[in-house]
Amino acid sequence: MTDFKAIENILDKAGAEGRRSLSEPEVYEVLHAAGLAAPMHKLYSAPLDAEKAKKAAEEIVAAFPGEKAVIKLVSSKTLHKTESGGVKVCAMNTGVIAETMYAMAEKFPDAEGLMAVGFIPHSAFALGEELLLGARSDDAFGPVITLGPGGTHAESFIKILTKGTAPSVLPVLLSDSRMMKSLLNNSWIWKYCRGDVRGGRKMAEDSDMLAWLNGFTEIMGYFRDNGSSKWAVSEFEINPLCVAQNRITALDGVLRFRQARNTERNRPSKGGVNAILSPRAVAVVGVSEKKMNMGRIILNNVIKVGFPKEHIYVIKPGTAEIDGVKCVDSPADLPEQADMYVVAVPSSTAADVLKEAGDSGKVNGIVLISGGLGEKSGSENAAQHVIDMIADGRAKNPDFAMSGANSMGIVLNKAKVNTFFIPEYKLEHPIGVNPNIAPTAFVSQSGAFVIAAESTMPWLKPLYSITVGNQQDITVVDYLDSLADDEEIKVMLVYMEGFKPGDGLALTKILRRAKANGKQVVIYKAGRTAFGQKAVMGHTASIAGDYLVTDMILSQNGALVAQNFEEFYDFAMLACHFADYGPIGRNTFLMSNAGFEAVGMADNFTSSIKTDFPDDAQLKAELQQVLKESRLDGLVDVRNPFDVTPMAPDKAWAEILKRTIPHPGFDAAVVSNVPLSGSVQTLPAGEGHKEDFTKGSFLGIAADVARKAKKPLVFCVDSGRLYDAYCDYALKLGLPTFRTADRAVKMYIRYLDYVNSGL
Repeated sequence: MTDFKAIENILDKAGAEGRRSLSEPEVYEVLHAAGLAAPMHKLYSAPLDAEKAKKAAEEIVAAFPGEKAVIKLVSSKTLHKTESGGVKVCAMNTGVIAETMYAMAEKFPDAEGLMAVGFIPHSAFALGEELLLGARSDDAFGPVITLGPGGTHAESFIKILTKGTAPSVLPVLLSDSRMMKSLLNNSWIWKYCRGDVRGGRKMAEDSDMLAWLNGFTEIMGYFRDNGSSKWAVSEFEINPLCVAQNRITALDGVLRFRQARNTERNRPSKGGVNAILSPRAVAVVGVSEKKMNMGRIILNNVIKVGFPKEHIYVIKPGTAEIDGVKCVDSPADLPEQADMYVVAVPSSTAADVLKEAGDSGKVNGIVLISGGLGEKSGSENAAQHVIDMIADGRAKNPDFAMSGANSMGIVLNKAKVNTFFIPEYKLEHPIGVNPNIAPTAFVSQSGAFVIAAESTMPWLKPLYSITVGNQQDITVVDYLDSLADDEEIKVMLVYMEGFKPGDGLALTKILRRAKANGKQVVIYKAGRTAFGQKAVMGHTASIAGDYLVTDMILSQNGALVAQNFEEFYDFAMLACHFADYGPIGRNTFLMSNAGFEAVGMADNFTSSIKTDFPDDAQLKAELQQVLKESRLDGLVDVRNPFDVTPMAPDKAWAEILKRTIPHPGFDAAVVSNVPLSGSVQTLPAGEGHKEDFTKGSFLGIAADVARKAKKPLVFCVDSGRLYDAYCDYALKLGLPTFRTADRAVKMYIRYLDYVNSGL
């Protein structure tokens, strides 16, 4: 059990001296208080002349075991002891040690002293013998622990880290024994310590490292923002953490701390968030009586989508009605509570509008369209004024909440609300329901990302399209918190730019809840940075980088994290079409009419996918008969992948898929059609040919068969823009459609891995 009082005393002493970091001997005291192993060591305070160095050397030779000793600089001014010559390994010889200590004292006259440390024989170059165990305070996730390669390897890996070789991460405030064990099981570097690699040997037990993880968790959980102490540990790192002689021992340590802060934000109530998601009455501020300004476009969009006119209001003093909608002088004059209060006024007047709304007590949720608050240089005061107005309004009405500022608007297909202000001739608004996709919510900090995505994917008709703007009150995470409990929603699409304090941790909990509720969550997290940009050489507790930490935590807790926009679109397409199917088996039927595609598909196979052909003589005979009827039996073998050649007509495609997709031996299908063959109908009706894919194509039959079997069917059209209409037709039928076969297989496998992953 960690002695928190002892650690508090160490921090108090350093803090009283004006320091915000501990010396290495003090770090070892902290470890001792947590029951963790530090090497044998002894501190020799400065100044250290030749005579004192000799006496110290004699004491070291007499007291320390082994054939070597390590002499280390103790200095709060020298961060990189090894690089600056502040670490020397000496033979256990009085003269050598005395000479080394005196020379080091001369070189660093401002040092606090020197320290003798017992030498632990090990290899600094063998993977697994030197680890880095680090922890840092993170505004979004709270304290986060990282475990990765240490010593010289830490700086080498900083340039080449990927998700596969990066340190494992653990959010302290979510950690338990199960998560700690999971971290070790998923840590590639710990496999070397276990001896779980070819030719490896066991160097330590899991229980040894679990003790270290538990100690770090206790320290970081206690000394944190909103914690139990006045101090917060901002960075705590043991590098290297030596794994040798069947034990784990710290060989160096850094601990930085600061005053703890109260970072809890004034979160909106669920009632306020849900008011916006399911409004019973809508009011709009900023509507022009004379021209089609932004406010009036929004008003007309709300009317057009079918929200009851008798529950729509315009705040417009001295006006009776606009476009058939009743006007009132102020929010206080509203005849009913406005659940959604859309504000589209210049940013200079936004705070006054919010104050009036808050004072009225008649407004719940505000959607603030106005931009430039807190984003443009010089607008910080205006942004703070808005936040103050929200707090004042919430004191009068606990459900007073604001979405925005700088929101593109919100489209609610269930509630029949559309506050997008983009002209319809520029964008097909996501109105209505696509029966071929799972009920979906799209929540984005960026409004432009939503409209770009929905323009790219016009088949996407989410029940909720929510643009949050700069999150001055309601955040992306607040919306997701409500939507995670919506039993109808099966897919949540998320675009994040930044977290408010604590929102990363809150999102992690929401992802777990969503996963337990059978939902799929696709996330694009903007703001990725190169690994190590923020890391200080030699102090690498942030070696994983902010983006990678976020990526790994979200991935480990139920999110499908896209690395770029194209991946986001692909994952969204797969999730929206297949989320209703539940668990998906791995044996996949692959079919193409081009040999290069069959090879391209196979080139992307991983152990995640199986392409076994069922041991079913009847199925093989039926497929052989289909080939015979199309005169393909002399060219094609029944196998998987199934290359039917460009000679296969639509009828053959349909008959093959009618037999394979429903077969219990197959769990899904990836089908790619190079559409230039004259044997298949891939063009719309037109001059110069007799094709019409709406009448003669196999796609309708294939889509119907897959839908009835409730099995994923991924389609691919590997050709140019002439076949865009063919692709659109496939999507209209409910078939996720790619433009290259290799990408179709690659993305489907990654989606399959996500669907079958546990927490």
